[in-house]
Amino acid sequence: MVIHEQYYFWKLAADLMIHHDFHLIQVDEKNREIWLEKGYGRKTHIIRLYHHTFDWANHLKRDIAFVIERMKRIKQMLVGRDITVQNVYIAAFPPVDHWEDLKGNIQVKDQKNFLIQTYYLDGEARQEEMNRLYQNLGLDVPVIQVPQEDMEIERQVHDLKQQMMFKHEQFKKETSSIFNYGKPNVTYLLLTVNIFIFFLLETSGGSTNTLNLINWGAKYNPYILEGEWWRILSSMFLHIGLLHIMMNMFALYYLGNAVERMYGSVKFFMIYFLAGIIGGVASFATNDSVAAGASGAIFGLFGALLFFGLMNKRVFFRTMGKNILFIIGLNIILGFSVPQIDNGAHLGGLVGGFIASAMVQLPKQKAPLVQGSSLVIYLGLLGLLIYFGFSQTFVHHDSRIHLMIASDYIEAEQYDDAILITTYALKRESFENAYFYYVRSLAYMNENKRNLAIEDLNEAVQIRPSFHEAHYELAGLHQKEGDINLALRHAEEAVTLDPDNSMYQKLKNELLKLRDSLQ
Repeated sequence: MVIHEQYYFWKLAADLMIHHDFHLIQVDEKNREIWLEKGYGRKTHIIRLYHHTFDWANHLKRDIAFVIERMKRIKQMLVGRDITVQNVYIAAFPPVDHWEDLKGNIQVKDQKNFLIQTYYLDGEARQEEMNRLYQNLGLDVPVIQVPQEDMEIERQVHDLKQQMMFKHEQFKKETSSIFNYGKPNVTYLLLTVNIFIFFLLETSGGSTNTLNLINWGAKYNPYILEGEWWRILSSMFLHIGLLHIMMNMFALYYLGNAVERMYGSVKFFMIYFLAGIIGGVASFATNDSVAAGASGAIFGLFGALLFFGLMNKRVFFRTMGKNILFIIGLNIILGFSVPQIDNGAHLGGLVGGFIASAMVQLPKQKAPLVQGSSLVIYLGLLGLLIYFGFSQTFVHHDSRIHLMIASDYIEAEQYDDAILITTYALKRESFENAYFYYVRSLAYMNENKRNLAIEDLNEAVQIRPSFHEAHYELAGLHQKEGDINLALRHAEEAVTLDPDNSMYQKLKNELLKLRDSLQ
């Protein structure tokens, strides 16, 4: 009787949902079809229950082909590398012709990890096929006894539907609560602070002015090596240009909203800054240029989403997983292909955010061993990056940046800073050493440290004998020191190297007159 098959149909579905935690994908009462899903580690089981009797094997075969095509379309939404579809028919009678070969495993073409198993629960083979289904799922076989009275069957079917809907609604609420645990208050505060500081930076000298950025606390290795570690934090609130802050604040708005709603404000705050610190120190260890921006902390939010995905694979891949992985991959590729991007900060922030998320865990979750291990890993990574930063093992040096900054400091009459930067650069064995010696000598001259200036200029002309500017400055310094002959020698060298320079010729003539007057 049809009503008996109907009872089996709903009883099987309810047992799998209520007792074995399968989740409802779709229910179609009109066509008497239900789709269920559950992940087992790296495997995903899809169960399709279909209440229908087939008269001919080719009709059954056509329906199986329909299932295969449908699964191909939704495969990318499923979690797990291996997907098995349990295609279950609840029927009164089997097809009249030969069909048993359709019960075997079907390996989907060009989908090596995609398997379909078919079960045909007709009146005679119902218990045998149900045993095979549950055995393949690794579950205990339920005892199903059909009530004698039709009214009782209808009542129980109604109750089973209610239980399934309650279970489904409960699952939906639990899933929804994951994304609505907290309110994005800290996110909005960070947005406000970043935009306000950018306004102050712009109005006090410009966000693209290198010296202004450094004065406001941008990450710059020479000063960090002098003990200004606070720059790791302060640089998180500085941005270089309008496009930079627009892109970062756009990312912070969307990622911050999602992560803070998942983790709550306190844990979000911890993840953001712990990731930002690792990102900043990673930048210190890999890049000695001036750096600023919230990118490390923002990539930490990507790390938090990845940790959430690890803990909630099904929800992650059904909602945001594919897009998040694509964006992370794209940014990493861009980071390696575009020189201006601080890839160390991005990757450091990503890893730092993941580890920080493991430290704080998701709301209502506690894992003391994981949290303790994550803390040890975080501190170990931080210490390792600091060590590499001090040893400069992996730092990418850009001599032009340091030379430009030191020259700017000379123009700004900040001579101590110019000396600090050039000394830092000279320790890096730069191919432009001659220029750094020259710039440092200018700073020494302005501080009336003539002997040190002469030493640097002598180094400059020794490295680059054609350095006429250095010869000119040496001539002037030796004149002040009273060594006219040595001054004249350098003046003549400067004129020889650049005969069209009137200043060089003028100094040479003055020195010649002075020498003649002393004879």
